[in-house]
Amino acid sequence: MKHTLMTLAGVAIALSLTGVARAGGDYVVLSHPEAIDGRTIVADDGRRFRLHAIDAPDLEQQCLGADGAEYSCGEQARTALAGMVDGILTCDLVESDAADGGPVRCQDFAGRDIGSRLISAGWALPDRSIGLDYVWDEMEAEARSRGMWQGRFVLPERWRAGSRL
Repeated sequence: MKHTLMTLAGVAIALSLTGVARAGGDYVVLSHPEAIDGRTIVADDGRRFRLHAIDAPDLEQQCLGADGAEYSCGEQARTALAGMVDGILTCDLVESDAADGGPVRCQDFAGRDIGSRLISAGWALPDRSIGLDYVWDEMEAEARSRGMWQGRFVLPERWRAGSRL
């Protein structure tokens, strides 16, 4: 009962804060969305949203760890995203028609940008075709050998085009 009341209080606070922060703006509030892969989440009602300005390995993508062994970096990226979205998110719609699914920029209850966190952890990369929003986060992950940066990997866009390790 106490947990339920705390959850309801958290939802009420999140909704009131998002109303203040985004008055008149386009956003969605998601409660515990599911991570489909390292860059896509799905709401309870089935709407899919893609995190804006990031790219992550596909589920089938393999990378090499620090020890040279192959591992599923795509699954690791999904697991990392799942841990980061396990709560209430406020997601700004990047495009006006994104309410039915599309690119979003999401923040957790503490106001932390999910794309930034995922890239800083080394499980995603900035999508430079869209902008340079997360380049500093990528540099941090690489410098600290986090996530995929602990070993070797093929850029996700190149992997989808057929390149392999």
